[in-house]
Amino acid sequence: MQHVAPEYIGAHISQPSSKQTGRTFSLGFRAATAVFYSFGIEWDITTASQDDLDELAAWITWYKEHREFLHGGNYHRFDIADPSVTGYGVVSNDGSRAIIAHVQEEESPSNRGSYMRIAGLDPQGKYCVQWTGPEAAKAALESLDSYGPFGKAEVSGSFLESVGIRMPRCKPETIRLFEIRRVTL
Repeated sequence: MQHVAPEYIGAHISQPSSKQTGRTFSLGFRAATAVFYSFGIEWDITTASQDDLDELAAWITWYKEHREFLHGGNYHRFDIADPSVTGYGVVSNDGSRAIIAHVQEEESPSNRGSYMRIAGLDPQGKYCVQWTGPEAAKAALESLDSYGPFGKAEVSGSFLESVGIRMPRCKPETIRLFEIRRVTL
């Protein structure tokens, strides 16, 4: 359980290599993490490459388009059997929409992918699940449909909550963002 609202948790895009920990993460990983919290920039961007500046601009634009939703819905952490994977996101108050992060933190012991069961949706509603964010969802050993985890198929809220979304295995330190939208009641 999380006791602090996500928008009060500092999560900023820093330089590629952290001065505190020495770890290095891609800009996409840092930005996709920050969008659920108090998105900001703690990076001397005069040292950034033009490619990084372009990518940063795309993330800022995406965040501005989704900010009201990300800080206005219900924040969830999702149970995932694989301890190397974290899932969290925001579900609208009426259960019509969600933006979710699937985070592959480390190498998985099973290497078979993981299931994310999504709570808070309308069980009778039909939903479309689509990748979102300025960075394309990354594949590893399995190919990914370019549209979303189910292609363009619609699935019920009941299915998403009881069975979930199978997320194929990906490399450590990878985040995949996806959006769930109700298409019928």
